[in-house]
Amino acid sequence: MARLYEPPRRFTWPHYRLMQWLIPRLLTVRGGWRVRGVEHVPVSGGALIATNHLSHLDPPVVGSALPRRTYYFAKSELFSNPIFGFIIRKCYAFPVKRGAADRRALKAAIELLAGGELLTMFPEGTRSLTGELGEFDLGAALAASRAGVPIVPCALTGTNLLLPPGAKKIKRGKVAVSFAAPIDPLQFGEKPGKEQLQLITDQVKAAIAEMKAEHAGFFEDARTNVEES
Repeated sequence: MARLYEPPRRFTWPHYRLMQWLIPRLLTVRGGWRVRGVEHVPVSGGALIATNHLSHLDPPVVGSALPRRTYYFAKSELFSNPIFGFIIRKCYAFPVKRGAADRRALKAAIELLAGGELLTMFPEGTRSLTGELGEFDLGAALAASRAGVPIVPCALTGTNLLLPPGAKKIKRGKVAVSFAAPIDPLQFGEKPGKEQLQLITDQVKAAIAEMKAEHAGFFEDARTNVEES
């Protein structure tokens, strides 16, 4: 059976590095770009980035805010087009089946995390149409606990205004990204049960909600249009 994800290598594909360099500069001139809390992202070793989901822009925006490369879960339907599927796979995305327990994707996630990679997951499972936080599933807490790596909560604000559902082009506007202190998924033991996984997930969601509330000041300040990181 073919490997589900792009094999980890010492080098990172140049087009991924180009994205990390280009996106912050484009967003800065098109409205504003702010990143906070990068110091909470481990400089080495595995970690799971758990973030809210607003727009198709979210994966490249998170990837551009991080100092390291990250793998991503992406819905399996995105890989149905061979060309587009090839492109996003080379950007470190790999497929997951939504609405069902995808054991193969979970195994791949644990392998990547245990192997020292970053993995970005969207616990809401789909984009929020209101901008408010939806229900979080337990997948991020489960993957992180099985791999024995920390969860870094990440909050996104503004990407849904730049690229709303159905939009044909990216609009002007601000984007804010924040990272919170890592959460230990093994705080309840090596194999937390469902209740413990829910408690960990609630901690992640609360951290994201707190950071999103802090973003309000950035969006209220019309004069803020330069990158802060």
